[in-house]
Amino acid sequence: MTFDPIYDHTLPSAGDASAHRRSAAAGTIDGSIFNPTLIGIGIVYILWSWVHLPSSIWVRSLFACYLIWRMKPDVIIPFVLSCVQLRIQLGGRGSFDEAQDMAMQMTGFEQYAFMLPCVLYATRTFFAALSARVARRAQFPFWLYNLYLIGMVFVIVGALSAYGQPGWTGGLRDYCVVGLYFYGLLMPACSKQQLMQLATGFAILGLLTVVGNLLIGYQSRQLWVLLPIAGSFAPLLILGRGPFLHCCISVVYSIAGALFAVEATFTLVLLWVWNTIAGVSLGPFGRKTLRWAVVTGLTYALLVMTLGMFFYAAFAHDPTRDLFETVRGGQGSTYDRMTFKLLSDRGPIWWGAMREFVENPTMCGVPSPKFIIRSLGKEEIWPFSTHSILMDPMLRLGMVAGPVSLLVLFYAVMVSRNAIARETDIGIAVLGLAVISNIVLGGATLPYMLNERAAEHMLMAAGLLGVYGLRKGVVQLRVPYAGPKVATYPHAFPAA
Repeated sequence: MTFDPIYDHTLPSAGDASAHRRSAAAGTIDGSIFNPTLIGIGIVYILWSWVHLPSSIWVRSLFACYLIWRMKPDVIIPFVLSCVQLRIQLGGRGSFDEAQDMAMQMTGFEQYAFMLPCVLYATRTFFAALSARVARRAQFPFWLYNLYLIGMVFVIVGALSAYGQPGWTGGLRDYCVVGLYFYGLLMPACSKQQLMQLATGFAILGLLTVVGNLLIGYQSRQLWVLLPIAGSFAPLLILGRGPFLHCCISVVYSIAGALFAVEATFTLVLLWVWNTIAGVSLGPFGRKTLRWAVVTGLTYALLVMTLGMFFYAAFAHDPTRDLFETVRGGQGSTYDRMTFKLLSDRGPIWWGAMREFVENPTMCGVPSPKFIIRSLGKEEIWPFSTHSILMDPMLRLGMVAGPVSLLVLFYAVMVSRNAIARETDIGIAVLGLAVISNIVLGGATLPYMLNERAAEHMLMAAGLLGVYGLRKGVVQLRVPYAGPKVATYPHAFPAA
């Protein structure tokens, strides 16, 4: 990414008003994370996707490509809007004839419209890494990015070897999506005020999405990606004595999110509960050593819980119909339904995926893997997702790129934890907790953080947190002004 003097600013200390004005340009030209023009285009696209879905797919592709090449923080909210395909997400309300008519309008090349932005993710990030400024090189994890590039070679070979088969680009798309974390790290740095704006924007979109689901049955992957914010925002704002109106709105989002989660899946309930607990736990702690211990404890407890759940369900899975008969027709206790979901639903899939990886390992992966599972008293071939953020990369990306992908995600989790521990700002905490819980807990049963048109904006936001989670010390900025003295801002540091 070429040098732009607009972004040649460090982040200010909290008590310096002039420094705050200078930092306003860190995200966009007007200092706001919101770009009305891009948001307006995103809304037009959403309406277009309802009127004529096939052509809107190509419009979305061009719009997404422009946003990616722009590479400024004001593209993140519009990118959320570009994930909407209203005709599909409300398509269940149409007739069979309408669905047939929509299918007839498809050309068969729409899959390449989805692929094009994914290729641009990797291309734009590569050129940005090559042109990174010296100040960025001190923070950007080139060692990890180089591993990622090595893995990319194997992923491309795997895709080409599966050319012509259904879903042959699936692994490559997933790997490019994970690479958006590096894209976020190379974006212009955002001030704490701008990250609070971004968290607020996510909360508004999340509230609209949840209310849409509750009222008209709107379905979107953003119901998962943005739900963690419903849990953490309210307690952090209330305990942080935020504006009364903001607190009220966040409480409404929290209640709506809880109602949706209870009606949806156990994973969404856990996402809401964990983020609520995290928000309450972090709320009382300012710049105290205990804050680091709290964040670290929450993060590692979640990692241990999800890994334990995965291996327990895989090894103790129940291939019979017994648990199914227990919960059929809404019978059985909540514990019975949870046990069925873990041991009879997810467990057989995870066990089959583990066996496939051990018995048929590949260096370049299989973009659309199929493996045998024994579930509900019968044996069948499972051609869908493994429902695990651990196993999907290992099968789809292979023995080289799979572990690299998981390492990038783990690195993003740890950097987000660092940012929350070092800073007391609500926006950083909300975004960091969303990144951690989406990757670790959400990925425990559904790897949506690997999918395009779902996780891009959250991975970009995770990269933006690197400014606060990666710095290794305090860098002083000397700014000359009228007079013989030089002002020093002890908490300022260069963009990451």
